[in-house]
Amino acid sequence: MSQLKKALEKAKKEKKSFVIEGQGHAKGIEPLPKDRGVSSEMKLKEAPGRDAVEVPPPTYFQTRCVQVDPEKLVDRKVFSILQEDEVGDQYKLLRTMVLNRTRPLGHSTIEITSFREGDGKSLTCVNLAITLAKEPRQNVLLIDMDLRRPTIHRILGIEPKPGLRDYFVNNTPLKDILIHPGIERLTVLPAGGRMDNSTEIIGSHRMENLIRKIKNRYQDRYVIFDVPSLNTCSDALVLSSYVDGILLVARANHTTTEDITSGMPLLKDKHILGVVLNDTEISRGWTY
Repeated sequence: MSQLKKALEKAKKEKKSFVIEGQGHAKGIEPLPKDRGVSSEMKLKEAPGRDAVEVPPPTYFQTRCVQVDPEKLVDRKVFSILQEDEVGDQYKLLRTMVLNRTRPLGHSTIEITSFREGDGKSLTCVNLAITLAKEPRQNVLLIDMDLRRPTIHRILGIEPKPGLRDYFVNNTPLKDILIHPGIERLTVLPAGGRMDNSTEIIGSHRMENLIRKIKNRYQDRYVIFDVPSLNTCSDALVLSSYVDGILLVARANHTTTEDITSGMPLLKDKHILGVVLNDTEISRGWTY
């Protein structure tokens, strides 16, 4: 077992959370075959279980609606958009783990961060958000809270503005910065641009009030926050006070043992849902 995996297993035992291993970053991407594609209407339903009650997707009267290109999403490694895909199946496993650790507690706000920059947290955010949106009982709001290096809009191929920056700088109403990307049950709140004073913004009373408003207004959905990695700034630590749980992302041959041993103590007493290990071979399976 590598030093990285030993460190992750130690963190798993100490925090009683799962460690999931899978191929978050594909080495190569094949063209989109017809039998793996999504429907033109981007309906991402899965067959409900016997006890599942499907929640009708929301109707968007005020939210901006755009149509993302599914083939371009696959090019950007958003494999969860596919109806049948080996990598996409790994995100379904991640979804199950997250739901099992949050739904019984009534928890619905999740912060996703990483030990160091480049671990693949933003891609994990998008894939998990889409996979959660496939769940017949679940709506999802994906928020790009990485105000220092916004990425969600690039992955989805949507305009970055207006977004959170406009909300704080120009007092743009919340309803005007939300985007429906044409994927059922998914809404996106982009960053709207860089903010060098992101730590102060996230720690402000206005941000606290915004998150409270989002929680109260969208009680029927999971809210996923993409935040900067632990080794770049304190944004993830500040936001952790507002959310129900934290999902960490590490990357094989990139995240170091030192990253983990220095990062985990920062999250002491926080509700860590688990750790996702990116960039490993699917054939080796996922562990948790």
